[in-house]
Amino acid sequence: MRRPALALLVGSSIVALPVVAYAANLSGAIFTTTADGSVVNENTHYEAKTDVYLDGGPGPNAPASAAGLPEGDYYYQVTDPSGQDLLSSDHISCRKVHVNGDGVIDGVYSGTNYSKVQGTWTGSTCTHASGTDVDHGGKTVQLYPYDDTPNPGGVYKVWLTPTSAYLGSTAGCSGKGGCTVNGESYSPGNYHGFKPADSKTDNYKVKYKGKPYTAPLITVSKFHDANMDGSQGLDEATVTGWAVDSTDPLGVTNTVYTSATVVADTAGSYALTESTPAGTQQTAAYVDGASMGATPTVSVTVVGTSGETHAVVYGNVGLGSVDACKVFDRNGNGVQDADEGFVPGWLFTLSGTAVTGTAVGPVDAYADDSGCALFDDLAPGAYTVTEGTALDTGWSATGATSATGDIVSTLSGATMAGSELVVDYTNTYWSVADFGTKGYWHNINGLSELTLDDIAEANALDPYRTPSAYFDGGDEPFDGYFSDGTPVPAAEGAIGNLGGEGTPWAEVSDFLNENNGGGTHEEQLAQQLLAFIFNTQHRLDDPGAYLERSDGSLVSASDLIEQAIYAWNYGSDAEVVAMQELLESFNSSDAVYYVPMSAPATSF
Repeated sequence: MRRPALALLVGSSIVALPVVAYAANLSGAIFTTTADGSVVNENTHYEAKTDVYLDGGPGPNAPASAAGLPEGDYYYQVTDPSGQDLLSSDHISCRKVHVNGDGVIDGVYSGTNYSKVQGTWTGSTCTHASGTDVDHGGKTVQLYPYDDTPNPGGVYKVWLTPTSAYLGSTAGCSGKGGCTVNGESYSPGNYHGFKPADSKTDNYKVKYKGKPYTAPLITVSKFHDANMDGSQGLDEATVTGWAVDSTDPLGVTNTVYTSATVVADTAGSYALTESTPAGTQQTAAYVDGASMGATPTVSVTVVGTSGETHAVVYGNVGLGSVDACKVFDRNGNGVQDADEGFVPGWLFTLSGTAVTGTAVGPVDAYADDSGCALFDDLAPGAYTVTEGTALDTGWSATGATSATGDIVSTLSGATMAGSELVVDYTNTYWSVADFGTKGYWHNINGLSELTLDDIAEANALDPYRTPSAYFDGGDEPFDGYFSDGTPVPAAEGAIGNLGGEGTPWAEVSDFLNENNGGGTHEEQLAQQLLAFIFNTQHRLDDPGAYLERSDGSLVSASDLIEQAIYAWNYGSDAEVVAMQELLESFNSSDAVYYVPMSAPATSF
């Protein structure tokens, strides 16, 4: 969790804050501005050394998602471009700032500077002037005092490093002996206590008297190579805000954002490495017009002559994906309804042609537990996805088995991405059940399958929850007793307690065996419905399973039960008879085709 900014101004000083450790290659950037945060273009210069202020954050052209500097305390210094000549003239304690949780400078520390007074070193309070960046509200810090640069173009280099990474001494000066007030101490890899791998730098120019000199520049740009041909077409946009790491000859890595300009006033080799976000592919890299192939890192050699320029250009494309999903189309209507899920383990095959003309695939993938198979990192092009055919012949497609679509690369700000194709395939699965007649559920074979829970479920429904006038052998619900407490006689063929006198099984048996020749149509419907309920409980995986009617249409068993109860309560004679005959047709069939509630495991 990000800590809140804790820098507190007390008078002209800042309360000391905890120091945090940093990894190499800091995030964020530093840059020089005027006191109000205005950036001076690299091709111009500041009028005076006192005009230059240090600013920090994600860096110019950085997208909103770019990271700023890590929170903590930092030292800064000014040197010549080579880093060998320390130009800052005050003590290191005077050059200390705090960066808050937003990655910008929010505090300037006071320190102690030292000077000789009558041969003895004397300390005095020092605080660098500061301003406010009008863009993000952070502080800007005046870099002065520092000496003139020996660089012929009037170029300076400012450094920033965490105090925890500082390699120099923070000791003060005392007595009459010698003292290096500003801590100047250069050695390879240690620039006056600043280690390149733990530092950020920025070059800037101040107006000077001398021969005209223009510092060498490296421009860094990127284009959206949507057609992947390695060159920028008229309809392919330049990308602003893409991160590129620039490592100078001193070993300092700074992150710049396209389109960017690197002031390369230190002669030597510069390494430029572009970021490669997931879901993108590099298509080209050029240095001064020469192709380097598709590589994220290129090298630029800077001689150091006045007016020297170099150009680095990258090309990138967004990669897309195809998400193929298998829908268990239980009602067979060819679309996914709210109660229909996906089928894991299904085989899909992708093939296509990228915009480069390169053939892709065929590539196989299986749906994961979510019921979808992902084909990702696909170059722009045309693709076809075909569903596999399961070895289990119970499966049948209820929609198209193949789909074709295009993947294109799009650009939004600095974000490049390929489009996503989502394809749903619908299949249903046919099982066969052997239903039992009402006579089966009346006899000892059917009764042996029934549990008390089965009978209780039936007792909760309208036809059986209260006594009926047409039942001579009992008075529902099925509890084994008449309303006067007399036990119902044992069922025919009773075995022990199964169907024995006074048991629910005996009452169920008598009800199903009741002679309905002179009864009402409702009695006949109630008998067939009870047998149907027992069939759904013991022949289907769930009452929600869909049954196939004689006309090929599907209806869930639970819906059919509800419709039968409604007809029993409110239907006309014709409607009651029709429902009774429909249920009897299912109960009399030893091959009821149905779609289960849950999809079975598949193999290919």
